[in-house]
Amino acid sequence: MSDERPTPDAHKRPARERRGNGVSAGLGMGPAYVVDRREVNVPHTTIAREGIDDELKRFRAALRGTQEQLETIKSRLTHGEHRQILKAQQMMLRDPDLIQHVEQLIRERLIGAEWAVSEAVDEVRATLAKVGDDYFRARQSDVAFMGERLITTLGGDEKDALTPPPGSVIVAHELSPADAANLANHDVAGIVTEEGGATSHTAIIARALQIPAVVGVHDLIPEVYTNDPVIVDGVHGLIQVRPTQARVEELRDEVQRYEAFEQRVLRERALPAQTEDGENVYLRANLALDEEIELAKRSGAEGVGLYRTEFMYMNRQEPPSEEEHYRMGKALLQRWAPYPVRVRTFDLGSDKQCEALGLNEAEANPAMGVRSMRLALLHREVLLDQLRGLLRAALHGPLQIMLPLISGLEELSAVRGAFNEARAQLAETGLPHASEVHVGVMIEVPAAAIAADLIAERVDFMSIGTNDLIQYALAIDRDNDDVNYLYEPLHPAILRLIKTVCDAGRAHDIPVSLCGEMASDPRYTWVLVGLGLRELSMQAAAIPVIKNIIRSSSIDEMEALAAQVLECRTATEARRLVVRKMNERFPEHLEHGAGIQILDDDSPERASAE
Repeated sequence: MSDERPTPDAHKRPARERRGNGVSAGLGMGPAYVVDRREVNVPHTTIAREGIDDELKRFRAALRGTQEQLETIKSRLTHGEHRQILKAQQMMLRDPDLIQHVEQLIRERLIGAEWAVSEAVDEVRATLAKVGDDYFRARQSDVAFMGERLITTLGGDEKDALTPPPGSVIVAHELSPADAANLANHDVAGIVTEEGGATSHTAIIARALQIPAVVGVHDLIPEVYTNDPVIVDGVHGLIQVRPTQARVEELRDEVQRYEAFEQRVLRERALPAQTEDGENVYLRANLALDEEIELAKRSGAEGVGLYRTEFMYMNRQEPPSEEEHYRMGKALLQRWAPYPVRVRTFDLGSDKQCEALGLNEAEANPAMGVRSMRLALLHREVLLDQLRGLLRAALHGPLQIMLPLISGLEELSAVRGAFNEARAQLAETGLPHASEVHVGVMIEVPAAAIAADLIAERVDFMSIGTNDLIQYALAIDRDNDDVNYLYEPLHPAILRLIKTVCDAGRAHDIPVSLCGEMASDPRYTWVLVGLGLRELSMQAAAIPVIKNIIRSSSIDEMEALAAQVLECRTATEARRLVVRKMNERFPEHLEHGAGIQILDDDSPERASAE
């Protein structure tokens, strides 16, 4: 399972530089500790009909044994999000749908438990693979690792725990949640994986433990041997294997500069994001996993600006109940008190396959099909379950409900009708619930942005979802490599749409926030605040950097830059202006703050994109 190949003639092997996705900022260097945990061998054995009961007993014993293994690992860890990730694995092992399906395969097909587990896990992974969302696709690995651990236990073995030497760099195809959580007990300099994304458990734990990490470095393992020197640049998503001595010296200087910068911005994380002239900008966190909460709180988030509820609907035969929504909302409010928590109703559709809602096949054009609120209104009872649960939870704190993909007043009126029905049902059953809850909409359809003044009359807040707004306004598919270079946040049309929404919010005295990726990028902070935004919701790791920029700036200078940008006739002109201005004032923030790659206008990458 583990591959600790000695380095053959390391000094003769050439240096290598590879690019991936930086998911945990920082710079680290150390000898490689190579781990190659590929899928376990699954014996395809059959059983006699009279052996069914014995095989079921063996399967149930393996479930208990795997639970105990995870509990042992969890007991060695301090409290925190890494323990929560192992709890999630244990919950998978208790999933009645999965257990029943495995037992059904054993009974009906007369196959061994290992084979049945493999088949059941593959079906779940296939469902998640169809989801057009990186977060849900990343859950495939979690299910796969759970299945592999269970199959290994069925074979009478237990996966060896990772024991990396202090100061080493983990190089792996992918780390299981247990492997990643186990790193809390080891002093490692960095993590590199061939698979994974920003929402994988490896990424979440690396950020929680503040270990520099780069994921998605494809086919790396054949190039690295244990003890090869490796540099991990989690800021820019770069990996250097067997670097030159000159590069090692450069890195030492970079590490010192980075650590000094990091300490400086972290000192202010508990302070408000208040400008030099006394204006407050509220910085909140985008969340989808409970494991992300502690990092967000440590980063200085003032509540949750976007909590995605889609994961509650995935990998199950039936949608979550009203009680599940109530418990989820209550727990969030308790952990974030006294700050507000903004929960988005389920944003599912044919691009996010969900068996619980009968979604099994993707539409030809899913981004513009039956998704989000359109889907919720078609499955009214499922929506009512969620609304009743959230209305009950709102008794425990400032819970806000956000509606995705609203295109106009007709859809908004239809959802308002569902709220009235949910309240009436709760009153009839006598269940306590909040009589008033702040309800708002995501502005991510150009029609909604243009009609923001009409929508603002009917809601308590608006939140701009720039990820979809840019995609729809510029007619590009973000996941299509042939056109995603056109994805330009500083396009004049996008800037005007954002300003239109901000002006409508101000005119009707309701808050307007922005919860897209633009909020996490320090290049855009001045422009967004200058356009009128006073609430930004972002990935937790970006909050200290964005907060430091705001506390070092005045509203006047941010509004002046926004006014200049609005006069630009092209995205290229706007980008040059913004990058030049922000790089003059905040060079370290742009270099280290969000792990972004700053391209010069004459660079080969920019030239090929344009």
